[in-house]
Amino acid sequence: MNERGKFPKNMEVKMSSKFPVRHSQLSQLALMDELKKRYNLNNLVSCRFFREGINDTYIIKTSMENYFLRISPTGVYLKRDYEEELFIINTLCENGIRVASPVCCRDGSLIWEIDAPEGIRYAILFTEAKRTPSKDETKRTYNLGRMVAQMHTIADEKDFTISRAPIQLEQLAVRPLKLIQPYLLHRPEDYDFLCGASEKLQGYVKSHFSFEKPYYGFCHGDIQSDNVFFEGEIPTIFDFDCMGYGWRAYDICVFAWNHTLDDGKYIESDAWKAFLDGYNSVRQLSDTEKVSINHFAALRTLWLMGLHAGLIERYADCSWYNAGYFDSRIRRFKLWYERSTFN
Repeated sequence: MNERGKFPKNMEVKMSSKFPVRHSQLSQLALMDELKKRYNLNNLVSCRFFREGINDTYIIKTSMENYFLRISPTGVYLKRDYEEELFIINTLCENGIRVASPVCCRDGSLIWEIDAPEGIRYAILFTEAKRTPSKDETKRTYNLGRMVAQMHTIADEKDFTISRAPIQLEQLAVRPLKLIQPYLLHRPEDYDFLCGASEKLQGYVKSHFSFEKPYYGFCHGDIQSDNVFFEGEIPTIFDFDCMGYGWRAYDICVFAWNHTLDDGKYIESDAWKAFLDGYNSVRQLSDTEKVSINHFAALRTLWLMGLHAGLIERYADCSWYNAGYFDSRIRRFKLWYERSTFN
């Protein structure tokens, strides 16, 4: 630059108008405009950011109903993966499983693209799962267990196509350990413990489980209290983002694993027994599957630590991924691991 503040004519200057973005939060007003153009929604009132997770979710209010707009992060799944997910959701709905269903656009499509600064993101609008639970937890969990078994049975009949990675040991144990290693460099004893315990858990699963129906097949992957709402005693299942082919014992364990975050003895409760009774009323679990709930719940904890590490790498903040986090998660892992038997 010369004395007059100008670049010499022979000096090439490259200036970019955009700074690279790893994850953007989209304008609520712009999304409102898109919703009005794309959907036949009666008296659209508001669009508000609801929560950040694997996806960004917005709550959409009309004068009559609420909806939820799910917007994917870029680069995780292809459009094909979301199309497969929506086909599965609609098929389950058509066969009597209560789910939060995707809403059709005016042109008949279910997915639309958003050209965000970081790349293409996919948007899907879902109906609301009503949340007016009865006080009878035992009946609620019985009905949920029954519905999960029905979902598994329907899936075995339909042979769903799923291109996403299966919920196998690579996803439950191997990959998580790689992802969390950089965050445990100052805690080598904890990391070595997790590696050794993981090897034993993997060995148990390999020696006790095959890849045959009905023990292995389509799984929702995240059946926990944030993804199941009740109208009275009847459950509605939603958020299929973690779905894939996997062991049904894993799919079942997640509900108990989630409740044990608040109640360490939940697996001994009448509510959990009711869940299993409901499942067994449709498909009888094997003794091995029942015993393996502890093993898969331990692996679920390891999977979650890896999931959170991945979110931090992609777009989440790291302030909460600290010593207290690992103290809590490793303690939870040990709770399930110490309940596991390896005969």
